[in-house]
Amino acid sequence: MKEKRFFIACIIFVIIFKVDKINALGLDLMSSPTIISTGEIYLLSDSPETAFYQPAKSIEGISLSHSNPHGFWELNVFQLASQFRVFNEVFSAGAFVLENNHISEKTLYLGYAKSINNISLGANIKYYNQGINNYDTLDAFTLNVGAIWEIGAFCHGMSYSNISHTSRAGIDLPTIFKYECMIMPFEKTRFALSLEKERGFEMKYCFAVSHELTNNLKINTGFGSHPAQFSAGMYLELNPIDVSVGIRTHGELGFTQAVGIIYGF
Repeated sequence: MKEKRFFIACIIFVIIFKVDKINALGLDLMSSPTIISTGEIYLLSDSPETAFYQPAKSIEGISLSHSNPHGFWELNVFQLASQFRVFNEVFSAGAFVLENNHISEKTLYLGYAKSINNISLGANIKYYNQGINNYDTLDAFTLNVGAIWEIGAFCHGMSYSNISHTSRAGIDLPTIFKYECMIMPFEKTRFALSLEKERGFEMKYCFAVSHELTNNLKINTGFGSHPAQFSAGMYLELNPIDVSVGIRTHGELGFTQAVGIIYGF
């Protein structure tokens, strides 16, 4: 009950005063199972909804997932995402719905990415509708850009999120710059780290590992700072259907659990 009141108070503060304050506790409510399990390092996340955060990332298919963020079991997040390729161009689309008896958030996005040799460039447009039931709402449009490139054994990625316009003067969504680097030193193991800087907050550091146990099963684990978080999960390939599961702890709140299915093209 205490956590519930605290969370509602955060949402009220966010909408009335300043939207970017929600990330003071690292409350990313929309993450999918693979993103959760890899410590929010998108280069390791093998599912279509990754394009929501890193527009240059391409995973063809359709995914559907459900999560209960940070232990708020009455708070449900549903996500639907798709990506498909036409030659060296990738198109993505998706939606997130977050709701309970007190708050609701709906997000729609459209994205485009293009590959040129060893570089992929992408952008997406998102529409947010956030609100407290029977109280107030906020509408926002954001532009997000990303790039991924390979140099030798390393893969690098950068994204700049929430170049935004909202329906209320003086309120902005959090602007986030993120850099990632991934290396595969062994045949079945990938290591990655990320640096994330949000305006007004300290640099966030994350480290994650993905290991292929068998031809069908991958396990992921990761650590993050600000706040301290631990994540773990698995990705089971049952072609053409894949199943993903992820959990994440939080330094001050409960843990997040998520499950999803992916149909790969």
